[in-house]
Amino acid sequence: MKIVKGIPQEKILDVLEWYIHFNDLMDEEMFKSYIVINTDFNISLMLLDDNEKIVGAYLLGNNQIKGFVKNTSKFDELVGVEGVLLFIEEEYKKLGWGTKLKDYTRTLGYDYIWGQQFKDLNNLEDWLKRRELVGESKFIYFTAEVF
Repeated sequence: MKIVKGIPQEKILDVLEWYIHFNDLMDEEMFKSYIVINTDFNISLMLLDDNEKIVGAYLLGNNQIKGFVKNTSKFDELVGVEGVLLFIEEEYKKLGWGTKLKDYTRTLGYDYIWGQQFKDLNNLEDWLKRRELVGESKFIYFTAEVF
């Protein structure tokens, strides 16, 4: 298993197939459109098994938090990266790979990482282990971690 920075064009469709795991939150077209628009595949991370198959990824984007959350003045002078989607195939969960993907983002030269967590996923506590809650809307929590 290894983590690789950059998702080549020919692997993007493989990543978009993970829609099936989010189909109760949004329709397929909306999901795929959101991912393509908000992800910078050049800085995103892949988790590859020994056969070079993608078994996880951390999709990252260039959006800054100040465009999404009010009262983010502490981020005004910082350059952040958005954690768009973190996904690991079921058989590789609970083995530390999610932590390794999240830790890898600290080496990319950004001042902070932030993300949006759908309230319906009920995973806010997982994100608050390393991030702080900086805002919320009716359906989404916004969290951030300054490096």
